[in-house]
Amino acid sequence: MTESPSVLRIGGVEINRGSALESARSYLSRRDRFGYPAYDSFGSEGGPWQISDADFVAPVLLNAEMNSRTFYALAAIRPHLERWLVDIPLDARLVEAGPTELARLGELFAVLDSDDLPVNARGSILAKVMHRKRPAFIPLYDRFVDYCYRGTDDAPISRDRKRTWQEFLPMLGQAIITDLRDGREFFAEVAALATRPVITPLRALDIVAWHAGRSHIGPAIWAAATPSDAGDPSDGDDLPSIDPDDETP
Repeated sequence: MTESPSVLRIGGVEINRGSALESARSYLSRRDRFGYPAYDSFGSEGGPWQISDADFVAPVLLNAEMNSRTFYALAAIRPHLERWLVDIPLDARLVEAGPTELARLGELFAVLDSDDLPVNARGSILAKVMHRKRPAFIPLYDRFVDYCYRGTDDAPISRDRKRTWQEFLPMLGQAIITDLRDGREFFAEVAALATRPVITPLRALDIVAWHAGRSHIGPAIWAAATPSDAGDPSDGDDLPSIDPDDETP
């Protein structure tokens, strides 16, 4: 697909490239309201192969809603998460993934297909916990990213309440791959804005997708913060509670 000089497409949403770049620049340079670099550099004694308690609370740095019940629910699935990490190379990249790798992404999120976890420990939280372990492979996910890929008339993924998380994540991964490839130069430019710590093009896409989705279904928040508009990319949950409909694949 030929890239337009002025328009960037994220799922089914088209946004102005200049606006998207400036939004990302604001997110990556400010230290008064957004999650970078706090989330990306937050310590984890578990390293890349284990999930520490700190990893379970890292989503808070993206303003995600967490509580003790969520923490204990996530801790209960720690063995599943660590078994999954064993088979995923540190340098795994979603943009290079084929059917086998996408299926593995579905296997990670398959743990959500039971009713054992509370609503606020579902897809968006699990993605925030695991993204830092394989930041070029595991996409971040929230209601605004979801809007880009499922919510618009031109979205690449249809809504289907019968679809499982294990079925949904490979579909989401494939749609994101398309955008990463079509916008590779742009996302490389966004990623280059972050130096301490560095981020991947996949993280860059999340920042831009959050902005794109929020621009369509919520108030713009990239100007100066006010008490009512504080929020953060990869969260989308600056609204105080999570709508269960946003957590259905």
